[in-house]
Amino acid sequence: MTNQQTSVRSSCAPTAAASMLYGSVSAIALLSTLLLSACGGSIVDDIVDDVTCAVTNCKQSDTLSLGDISPRFTVTQENGQVKVEGRLGYSANVVTVVHPSGNDHLSASVGNQRRDLADEDGKRTKYSTLLADTSEQPLVTANFVRGSELHGSTVTMPKAFAVVAPTGTPVISRSSGKLLVQMSQPFSDKMSLSVDMLCKRADGSSFDSKGEPLASSPEGGSYRISTVELDLALNRASVNYNTQSPNSSLVQTCELSFHWVLRQTGTVASTLNRHSSIVAERRAKVAASYDARL
Repeated sequence: MTNQQTSVRSSCAPTAAASMLYGSVSAIALLSTLLLSACGGSIVDDIVDDVTCAVTNCKQSDTLSLGDISPRFTVTQENGQVKVEGRLGYSANVVTVVHPSGNDHLSASVGNQRRDLADEDGKRTKYSTLLADTSEQPLVTANFVRGSELHGSTVTMPKAFAVVAPTGTPVISRSSGKLLVQMSQPFSDKMSLSVDMLCKRADGSSFDSKGEPLASSPEGGSYRISTVELDLALNRASVNYNTQSPNSSLVQTCELSFHWVLRQTGTVASTLNRHSSIVAERRAKVAASYDARL
């Protein structure tokens, strides 16, 4: 089987092709398409992996000391399930990808449960697992495991929260000046806000965008969103959607989804690189309509 695979690789010359494409993401997609018909999907996957690693400088974890490895974990909880997602980095480098290798792997635990994180897509870059837990604020441990040694990072889930007001799908007018959102918990400066949008411009054209950051401020125990700042964010997203037309018509109406995220930073294992992280997140969202004409 090994000889057969080697023969196919040689006839398609992926190594030479890949070496010419290391600096071009668009060329990678083109090469994948061409080789998919010529050599088969598995060969394409191998080449894309090779090119990706040439760009991101992949490293194998078992070749690195503990002090160079930076696990990054995110923990969420929904419907009685704690989800732990993790990946490995190299020190403070945000580009380099570290693949678990040798006797290294990732695991997580809640209470008496412990499970290994599984490779999500076979690329050895994103790992996750689910643990059953219905407690209000579970203490979660995420481990980088080397042989029989567990290097655990811990975080406590923040309390769940929900949107109390507004209810339904409010219509936001630009002239109203503000939208007040009340949560089931007091105001927290650890809360972040972003907005997804599906909008129409005054000229009838449309666009969509997700995850646009948006500011909010405290007002009477609620979160205040300025409609002026919101309008600016919507029009900024409109321009970014089509950078070839910076003088796009102004945004007129939108269907919006505001996403609130409360983050709690945990404690990372002292044996790992100081740029490691573990963060627990709670989420809530508010749907609304926007009309700049009102």
